[in-house]
Parts: sequence; C-alpha cells; structure tokens
Amino acid sequence: YYTAPSGIGRAIEALPEGKRRVGVIGLGTGTLAAYGKPGDVFRFYDINPIVIDVAKREFTYLSDSQAKVETVLGDARLQLEREPPQKFDVLAIDAFSSDAIPVHLMTLEAMDVYLRHLAPAGVIVFHTTNRYLSLGPVVKRIAQERGLFTSIVRDDGDAPLGASSDWVLVSRSKAALERAPIKEGAVDVEMADTTPLWTDDFNNLLRVLKKDD
Repeated sequence: YYTAPSGIGRAIEALPEGKRRVGVIGLGTGTLAAYGKPGDVFRFYDINPIVIDVAKREFTYLSDSQAKVETVLGDARLQLEREPPQKFDVLAIDAFSSDAIPVHLMTLEAMDVYLRHLAPAGVIVFHTTNRYLSLGPVVKRIAQERGLFTSIVRDDGDAPLGASSDWVLVSRSKAALERAPIKEGAVDVEMADTTPLWTDDFNNLLRVLKKDD
C-alpha cells in the first residue's frame, strides 16, 4: 500500500526532505515512518494502545526512522479536535481497508477538522482501498462541498512485495496536486451525481457497495 508510486508515497515525496510535517491516522506497523528524513516530523494517531505497543516492540519502522516520530493514543478525530493546528503538509487517513470502517472519519465535519490542521498548500490523503466499498466518490463529494480539489492515484504495487492501492488526494490548492510526482500518477475521481454527501448525521454504506463484475 505504501510504495513510492502509491498516492501517499507521491504526496510525501512531492515535498522537500527535512521540512515535511506528516500526520497519519492509523498507525499499523508504522510503515510510513520509513519515508522520514532528518528534520521531518511524523505524527501517528491510533485508538488502540496494543497497536502502538506492537508497532514499537515488534517492528522497527518507528525506531529506524530518521524523522522525529510522535504517537498519539486515542480516537484521532477527537484528538485533532482538541489539539491546536498542526500545520500538516500531508495528512494521511488510513483507516478504511477493513470490512467495518470508521465512518466518523469520512464525513463533512471530519473534513473540516482535517482542514484546520492542514498547511495552506497541504494535502489530505485518504486510503480508499476496500474490497466491498467504493469510497473514492464519497471523498470527492465531501471535498466538492467545501470547494476543494481532488485526484486519485491507483497503484498496482511493486510485485511481489507491493499491493494494489487507491489513494484519494484532497487539497485547497490545485497546484499542490500538480506537483511531481503526484501529477504523473493521478487521475480525476469519477463520481455520479447521485453520490451522497456523508455527514455526522447521515451516511449510507449500501449506496457505495461495489457491484459484482
């Protein structure tokens, strides 16, 4: 999911090394910390203390990173609502690959929270890879409501180690999505006129189920 040609890889590598401030919702094993260089800051949010413990004890992505690495325990949206603006250059939302997705991280109100923590030319990157749900159009519909620019990077992965992934990129700045290497791998997000706007009061998973081929 996190190879250089992926959406998140391109978003991070579009920025000058040593000056990047990256937020990540969803720690996992901390793989993205491998992109960190001296002077960078990578701040990970995860709701599960066991995940943080395992990432630190069983894996070395966090300890080997050349960046300053911070971990925050708790529901990411609630933590961000409490924190002062973090001014992230990249904010990755990586919590939607399982069968049960945290819908409250993909609503209009959640987008407003993310925007408060984004640098002026920053990019929010949603990991929308999911076997059953078509989430890219949902992100675009929310972004459209706030007058934001979007694109999607679909990466086939670097076999045999890589995995195919979809990442939707969102920014206030059209120019931010046209930086290399983002531009080379990005296309428009397709969205039907009937795509619903997800809010804290409304979402509809049935309407975004993928159809069988």
